[in-house]
Amino acid sequence: MRTIITFALCVSLFTVSYSQEKKVNKETKIEELPEVVVSSKNDFTKYIPDNNPDAVVRNTQNEFLSYKVDDGYKDFDSYLVTLESKKGSLTATYNEKGILMSVSEKYVNVELPRELMKTVYLAYPEWTVTQSKFVYSQEKGQILKKAYLLKLKKNNKTQNILVSSIGEITKISKSEGLAMN
Repeated sequence: MRTIITFALCVSLFTVSYSQEKKVNKETKIEELPEVVVSSKNDFTKYIPDNNPDAVVRNTQNEFLSYKVDDGYKDFDSYLVTLESKKGSLTATYNEKGILMSVSEKYVNVELPRELMKTVYLAYPEWTVTQSKFVYSQEKGQILKKAYLLKLKKNNKTQNILVSSIGEITKISKSEGLAMN
């Protein structure tokens, strides 16, 4: 066994030393390349899914991510794709080249992110979230809107608030009914 290891070690050392001794006698030729203008072409936009804790929302978004636009879009100026789930829908628009232009999502009674729930319960202690609506839209790869519309209830009072994705709370109205359609 010792002989085999010694033989393998010697062969590897000789191989490495032989490869280092080879000299290249070619001269390096330097050529000037023509100027090239590098520009970014935004011929495509990407869908940026939301990191929503609600499983139905994530499943709808994942289904859209796996959707492939077929060649049927070439006959139209725009191409509309709609995915519906039990909690809401995702609508996407493609242009005549098959490029994603916009995405709009609306879901009701979604599970709220923990950070958002913490922000709401700290700002509105003793209030209960009775209804929630999540809206998300993007255009040409830029997120335009990502917010939660919540209906809060305390005793016989209700209040509608809008909470942005970063936790900014905007009061909408104090009322007995809710216009969350």
